Amino acid sequence: MTPAYSKRSSGHSPRPVRRFADRDIASYLMIAMLVIAAFLGGASREDSLAQPAIRLVMPILLAGVVLFGSHFRWRELREPLLLLGVLALVITAMLIPLPPEIWANLPGRDLIVPAAPLTGMPQPWRPWAISPPLAQNALFALIPPACVLIGAGFLSPSRRAALAFPFLVLILASAVLGVIQLAGGAGGALRWYAITNPQAGVGFFANRNHQALLLSMGLPLLGFWALRSGASRDNRSMRLWIAGFGALLLVVAILTTGSRAGLVVGAMALLGTATIHARTAVRLLGRLRPVVRWAIILGFIGTATILAILLFLSPQAQSISRLFGLDPAADLRITALPTMLEMARVYFPAGTGFGGFEPVFRAAEPFDLLSRNYVNEAHNDFLQLAIEGGIAGLLVLALALVWLTKTAWWLVRARDGIDDATQLGRTGVLIVLMIGAASIVDYPVRTPLIMISLVLACIWMTLARAQKRTV
Repeated sequence: MTPAYSKRSSGHSPRPVRRFADRDIASYLMIAMLVIAAFLGGASREDSLAQPAIRLVMPILLAGVVLFGSHFRWRELREPLLLLGVLALVITAMLIPLPPEIWANLPGRDLIVPAAPLTGMPQPWRPWAISPPLAQNALFALIPPACVLIGAGFLSPSRRAALAFPFLVLILASAVLGVIQLAGGAGGALRWYAITNPQAGVGFFANRNHQALLLSMGLPLLGFWALRSGASRDNRSMRLWIAGFGALLLVVAILTTGSRAGLVVGAMALLGTATIHARTAVRLLGRLRPVVRWAIILGFIGTATILAILLFLSPQAQSISRLFGLDPAADLRITALPTMLEMARVYFPAGTGFGGFEPVFRAAEPFDLLSRNYVNEAHNDFLQLAIEGGIAGLLVLALALVWLTKTAWWLVRARDGIDDATQLGRTGVLIVLMIGAASIVDYPVRTPLIMISLVLACIWMTLARAQKRTV
């Protein structure tokens, strides 16, 4: 904090007096953004009342961060800011009306072109996006993550790193909430989304898969918090115990979500966390007496084995039961895949425009897929990006992958890999990879909370280089 100095009337030398600094207010406002995202950012549907609420509150909090934060450090977040800006420009361009002769020649528009002549009207100017209201919703959906990313630019690198702890607390809170929801049954008062998975613990979300992904992010964050180099020896011992119990809570909560994808992402989280912190863990174990060292190793293995047996036998371990009960032929997402691939081919390279997947799929859906269930998303965000964004969307994705690969490679090769900034950066890389893996079979980044999680991970990836610039 910035010290303020005051003198006593007795003539004693001045001593520092702690006071509440403006940048502390900015940090607390950023934490408030994360809390708001947790309570209002768990749904992906555009008709959820939580969507306009979070899009209204986030800019207000950002205004406070701008007023009380330090100067804007845009160079340290240059690449994430540019990527988000390019994506916003692409979506905006799809909302600009085009002349009829241009619009009618876009691929896939032949189904709509006859509509105007049938009504006796001339062809109107239409935007690139087939469903302009849904494209506008896609543009407005960028408001919460953009507010967090811009707000982080008004914080110092150390305060950006400090956001990891409140985010971890929210993840653990979502795990506890999910367990309580499961105990309360399908009609519990703690489920605040109308369309949800009523038989699963979904935490802050409406969807079990999104909850499992968020909980999996907590595993590498627990590893970073427990093993960070800034902690004292006694403090680190206490953190290791707390992190161990926290990891058990997260694993149990993941298994009770009923998410099959959550099992895969959770395994990625455990393996990635072990890889990131292997050197630190070996060094710490090497300092212990052999008896204590083997007691810890065998105790961990024994606890994990007992927990696995209990979870396999428990009727609440829905993820495991759903995994072994998987019938690919009956899975609508798999049977609809050929139709989606054909949509990508028909509308390439222009795409349907962001938000256009659902109306276009309804038009292309074959009769043998008609049922009481419906497909509102492709359940593969990369395929849906190709369908909606066309070549422009894929180019944005390619730019993001280039930056991710370049930054990840730099963090992996960093010689000073024990420092907290590099370790948190590697944790950010792991979280981005987990979100990418989950996006192959789902649509997590369409929820504000996961979008903000992705932004936080990208912010942490920039920390090591940002600190090197300030040294």
